[in-house]
Amino acid sequence: MKKYGKGFTPLEIVNFRMECSFPAKRFFSRKIFRPRFLTGFTLTELLVVIAIIGILTSMIYTSVVNARQKARIAKAQTEVKQISNAIALLETDTESWPRRVELPADLSGNEPKIPNTIEAEDNNEIWDLSNPGVGLTGDADGKFNNWQGPYMATMTDPWGNPYFLDTDYDTDQSTTSEKMGVVIGSFGPNGVGPNLYDSDDIIYIIYKEP
Repeated sequence: MKKYGKGFTPLEIVNFRMECSFPAKRFFSRKIFRPRFLTGFTLTELLVVIAIIGILTSMIYTSVVNARQKARIAKAQTEVKQISNAIALLETDTESWPRRVELPADLSGNEPKIPNTIEAEDNNEIWDLSNPGVGLTGDADGKFNNWQGPYMATMTDPWGNPYFLDTDYDTDQSTTSEKMGVVIGSFGPNGVGPNLYDSDDIIYIIYKEP
């Protein structure tokens, strides 16, 4: 004779087994349970996932590109200021500007004048301030008295173009009236130049007309 645990009669145990087994059989039947395991992604679902991944990738790529561009612009802004300091040191030692630009009479006085003569490859601009003949990285021609440089390292802007010095740069290109000034600059991200200045130029103004 079978023995059952305390508190259960044989009839109660049979009823308990029947109540448990029927839902279990139904749940694990081929129609209800197995098809859920065997089905995969539909083509539409896959296309949606691929589209989402593509959108996220493009957003991340755009953010990275923008961050790099901002970092390059910040670097160029810092370097034009460094070049300005190098020109000041050159002037202190030799009483001359790069390529012996004619100095303003007094940049802080009431009637300063803009330099308008220069020994350069074009009227009054120097397109490559790293050139040894300019006087900042070297004194190739021996024209600078008491030259004690180099005053800066050879450098190009973050886009691979040389920095320039322009003694008649229009510092206010937003208006039709011209305000000429002495600037150190980079042609910026688009690299357009020389003598083709636009809004993406990165400049440091040494002096400008009042």
